[in-house]
Amino acid sequence: HYAGSSSSTAWCGAKRWRLVGATGLLMSITSDELNFLVYRYLHESGFRHSAFTFGCESLVNKSNINGAKIAPGELVNLVQRGIMYTELERSVADDGTDCEAAPYSLTASARESKQQQQKQAQRAAQQQQQQQQQQ
Repeated sequence: HYAGSSSSTAWCGAKRWRLVGATGLLMSITSDELNFLVYRYLHESGFRHSAFTFGCESLVNKSNINGAKIAPGELVNLVQRGIMYTELERSVADDGTDCEAAPYSLTASARESKQQQQKQAQRAAQQQQQQQQQQ
């Protein structure tokens, strides 16, 4: 288990990921919960052998997670919401103004994305200055 390189992700305790969102609210997920979601996704997607192998290696069956309380497709749902949150972050400049962000790409590096966002914020600021000068 690793801590992510992102500044918003920290390792806490033996098995808990802590994420602090832009609102300052603490969100967390244990490695057991994440393993269960991955196991459930593999099983629901028809990867029965992979699910069985992953379940054995991750000891998912020994966790105290009640699968009946977790909706089908929950891993995909969480990933989609994470992407929407990332899009929201990218569409707001550091000063709180709206800016047009390039479409999200899973393969674009974070550095490239930040550079694109900075360029767009500069363009928006220039347009705002031009509009103010015209008035």
